[in-house]
Amino acid sequence: MLIAACLTKEELKNYGKLAEDLGLEVLYEVHNQEELDKIELSHKIIGINNRNLKTFEVDLEHSVALIKNIPENCIKVSESGISDPRIITGLKEYGFQGFLIGETFMKSENPGLACLEFISQIR
Repeated sequence: MLIAACLTKEELKNYGKLAEDLGLEVLYEVHNQEELDKIELSHKIIGINNRNLKTFEVDLEHSVALIKNIPENCIKVSESGISDPRIITGLKEYGFQGFLIGETFMKSENPGLACLEFISQIR
């Protein structure tokens, strides 16, 4: 994962190329349009972090607002603030193909079981 908030456009490009040379896939994480503009958007995996890393405030509207600016040839991932399987259903309608969920499961006594139950509600 390369986080656009803490890397320059040049660093994103160079680290991305290095990862590809090593046979790795890169998830480019953005939170706003300015960060999205740092990435050469073609055949990339783009994660939209709904959590503002400066304030830790979470707003799912970041995903909805930014997805329209990501080309069809990119894989789109919505990150953070996903606590209910119905949220995934809604985000899929906007074109998201992947979801990064952590806090929801880590707050559970049994994260593995919580994950299984969550997934079973989506299928």
